[in-house]
Amino acid sequence: MPDSSVEAIAPHQIPAPLAQDSGTFRSWLKSEEAKALLALYRHAPLARRIELKLRLHICPFEIVADQVPGEGRILDLGCGYGLLSALLALRSPQRQVLGLDISAERVATSQAAGRALPNVAFAQADVTLADFGWADGIVMNDLLHHIPHTHQIPLLAKCYQALPPDGVLIIKDVDKSVLWKYIWNYAHDFLKNRNLPFYCLDSPILTALLELVGFQVEVCHIDSGYTYPHVLYRCLKA
Repeated sequence: MPDSSVEAIAPHQIPAPLAQDSGTFRSWLKSEEAKALLALYRHAPLARRIELKLRLHICPFEIVADQVPGEGRILDLGCGYGLLSALLALRSPQRQVLGLDISAERVATSQAAGRALPNVAFAQADVTLADFGWADGIVMNDLLHHIPHTHQIPLLAKCYQALPPDGVLIIKDVDKSVLWKYIWNYAHDFLKNRNLPFYCLDSPILTALLELVGFQVEVCHIDSGYTYPHVLYRCLKA
């Protein structure tokens, strides 16, 4: 089966150098920025540090971060161990980043790593129940396919309500457009999360849901060079 490539519906969405330098061995992983990010976790257990380094390899964090507003209050929903939140904070002191995750263990790791950054904080919360308040930008990186279908539209609507006019929601998730990549991703999540349900949506369906909520949506497949079917959604509040 042929591999899919970076397909930008909006040419400005993915900077050309990143689109050309994609995949698990991209040059960004050796950058000073990536080294500084991983250095925040230097006191974490070795197994956790290895896991986080692998996570940077298999997910294009830097491309996701490029799409997030450079200033203001940013919510990172389902932040995990805080890699994306910390990267956003490292890139811009004008951002105030709040990472939310349901796992107390992941939040504790995130908080320990974020102590060196004055513009990032973390809290334990179920994002389907939490009050978001307001935000200039919201990001969900590999979260939505873990949210039950019955909660997905309410969550997207809550994001829409939290944003100002022209506010942006950035979603990086996976889809089924390349079957073998979808199966690989499913197996990864099955093993890592102990049979956690997988609520993956095809891109046209998720796009339709986002538009139903009120967003204007741009979609990019950013899976070139990866074994995972990464898709990026840039959702502008009209």
